[in-house]
Amino acid sequence: MRVALTRETSLERVLKMRPCNLPTDSACAAAVRVAVRAFFRVCSLFSLLALLPWNICLATPVEHSIPGGGTFDPFLAALQPELRLSPLPAWMERPAIVNTAEGWLEIPVEPRWRQPAVTHYVVTIVFDDSGDGGPVVHWRDAVTSAESVISESLATPGVACGLNSRTLLVPQALTDAGGTLLVRARHSPSSLLSVAVRPARDAATVAIGDRRAPSLIDPLLQVFEDREVNGTAPIPLGGDLRDGSIVEAELAPDPQPLDEELEFEVPISGSVEGAYLHSELLGLNPEATVEVDVNGQGIGHLAFAPFALDDPSIVTDWNGRLHLAGWRKGSLFLPARFLKEGPNSIVVRLVRPEGDTGRPVQARNTLLHLRFAPAAFNPPPPGQDSAPQEQEPAPDFSTLDPVLPE
Repeated sequence: MRVALTRETSLERVLKMRPCNLPTDSACAAAVRVAVRAFFRVCSLFSLLALLPWNICLATPVEHSIPGGGTFDPFLAALQPELRLSPLPAWMERPAIVNTAEGWLEIPVEPRWRQPAVTHYVVTIVFDDSGDGGPVVHWRDAVTSAESVISESLATPGVACGLNSRTLLVPQALTDAGGTLLVRARHSPSSLLSVAVRPARDAATVAIGDRRAPSLIDPLLQVFEDREVNGTAPIPLGGDLRDGSIVEAELAPDPQPLDEELEFEVPISGSVEGAYLHSELLGLNPEATVEVDVNGQGIGHLAFAPFALDDPSIVTDWNGRLHLAGWRKGSLFLPARFLKEGPNSIVVRLVRPEGDTGRPVQARNTLLHLRFAPAAFNPPPPGQDSAPQEQEPAPDFSTLDPVLPE
């Protein structure tokens, strides 16, 4: 604006000048005005052309076909059914290298000193889980070119689960100096469907107790434990645990197909005040419901955590419907009035929506949390000596005990 105002003021000043040997209303004076206007228009054009190279030199060099993004913008690469790449974010110094025929890609990451606001990088990989170990994730250092293993096994061992997704937290020690993220399909190149890299930052978080190790919080405040994002093979949550009056009973830790329904028999000894049923499901249509019956009575359906519509685990089916790849955690509260002492029947039933494509659904880590009533206190009868007597020590329920209360 300042340059435009300066040019306009100079033009007005020149047009207002009156040569002493020319009359104001003469044809010659009009011609002079036209010539002066044309002269300044040419000067303005040359001024813009002169400034243009400086603007290009001062800008950050990027691929002109791929516009740049912000500091915390993600990079998305869809390899199947056709290659699609998102714009380059600020933390990528050059475009990614993708080979769909062989099923691999390389994503360059700048050193941390260039992007001080970014402290971590999170990778989400969507793949067809055929039980062969899944994609391999490595890191190549920018200085030494040495490769480090982030994950050698993303899939569920020995189980063909179908559409799967894993999210990994890349170790900060690897990304500080910058380098390249390498993702490669283990066997079938077409099994690697998409890869997303999202920058993240440190945030102060406090965890209650010592049983959980939270490592990652997504945009909807869903918490991922370290065992879920460290790249190791998933370990089933087997065994019964007791913590005070709370008992965590194992129902089915290993993946099981949920074609129609699963039934579990749970023996209960003691007075139950309430219970929670937990399970993780894979391949579930967001429109589907999972109903739960207890002892022949319908209780409700599993409730799942919401997901963002820009979640990189979302895929579009052939009929245009959305699916969320990967394992989803669901739970349902079971009131005590539906439970009884002795054997209890719990049925989990899948209800598919109309037009469902019939993707296989798996269930794993199905657990039942039970809250038992505390033991009643019986005071001594009247007249009995109330002198303190040596008593057996009270049982310590703070330790993890795999035995249900009698």
